[in-house]
Amino acid sequence: MFKFDFDLEDADIDPDVDSLLQSSHPVQEPNNKQVHEAEENLGNDGGFVEKSIEHLLNALPPQLSYSPLEIPLSSSSSSQTYYLARRDLFDARFQVISEDKQDEKAPNDADPRLQFLDTPSDLVPGVYEGGLKTWECSQDMVDYLSASLDDGSLKGSRLLELGCGTGVPSLYLLQRIFSSPLEKISPKKTMIHLQDYNPSVLELVTFPNVLLAWYMSPASTPFLSSQTTQPSHQEPEPEDFDPDFPAPDPTTSGDLPITPTLKTAFIQSLEAYGVELRFFGGSWKSLRDAIVNDSALESKHSGLGDYDIVLTSETIYRTESVPDLIGVIWDATQTRPSASTVSDSLAKMALSRSATSLPRPLILVAAKVFYFGVGGGVDEFVEAVYKWNGTRTETKTVEEAEEVKNVEVKTVWEKNVGVGRRIVRILW
Repeated sequence: MFKFDFDLEDADIDPDVDSLLQSSHPVQEPNNKQVHEAEENLGNDGGFVEKSIEHLLNALPPQLSYSPLEIPLSSSSSSQTYYLARRDLFDARFQVISEDKQDEKAPNDADPRLQFLDTPSDLVPGVYEGGLKTWECSQDMVDYLSASLDDGSLKGSRLLELGCGTGVPSLYLLQRIFSSPLEKISPKKTMIHLQDYNPSVLELVTFPNVLLAWYMSPASTPFLSSQTTQPSHQEPEPEDFDPDFPAPDPTTSGDLPITPTLKTAFIQSLEAYGVELRFFGGSWKSLRDAIVNDSALESKHSGLGDYDIVLTSETIYRTESVPDLIGVIWDATQTRPSASTVSDSLAKMALSRSATSLPRPLILVAAKVFYFGVGGGVDEFVEAVYKWNGTRTETKTVEEAEEVKNVEVKTVWEKNVGVGRRIVRILW
């Protein structure tokens, strides 16, 4: 088990490095019991799984409790704070306890989800990877995106957030889309795909936060208007009407009732704003396999890969997992034309965007300069990117190896107060 012990509320306080060193713990390999319980309750064995929107909507509790997340925007010309509504972990904990009671779970069969909800910063490699906690660097990513990514680059793009956890960067971008006038929506769908190692994280925090991002945006206005304006001759049904929906204000805490009409309105908004949401659980290796296999005809994972934007925050803390992260980023950003319509020679050229006139994808990695007690950090990650061979060893050709040498890693955002943090962009 590894504990970062970086409190989000203290992100701007210059901490004592010695105390950080003393408070860090070495990584411990999970025992067989932990792995078995993870597969049963956290819903993961590292294999690729997709959670449909229908499933995630049905997994929601009767209401969501939320609190504001304050994100300072240092890149702004004037000092500003951006607010996102984020599900409270005590609310997720209450949901898990309620589900266990309904399943008549024995008291001595402790649900491991509760352990990690109580201590969301305690990481167990291959069991729980920290997705329940909002980490500092995900806020840094919002700070950078607010100043660097215009709406024109976002609309109609294909975006993948790796190791999404609470999904803060994607929530920010979703709110921007949902705040756009409908007449300015791109005719091309905007695809936002979120991945976390633990499928239960997608159910307990990622998707609830996505729903809250929609509710706090102008996109929910038609729904709220329909709830407050009912024809005098029509008696609202209890399951379809709740007069106590909170004001869509992300700066305050509240409780959001989850009703059938709210779920329907959310789906309708996705269609109206041209947004495709998909949620993936499992390891980066399993996602990479799914992306590579997606080029096959009639793949059940149709629509993966060829991403224009790839974001990831606080995911390079373990050096052992870095090659898999770099590998999935590589395969996620390669253009893969259909073999039925493109000749083999052209298909080989299309393996790298740098070999074509296509714009380079926006690949951003936000992380701490160094992770105490684990050895990972920005410099080690950058070195690994330059050393990485570009493709799987068994399929690498000389041409492909030469192509991947055309790589550059640039620091685009940096904060040196306390434990240093950076955002780097990979260009290939």
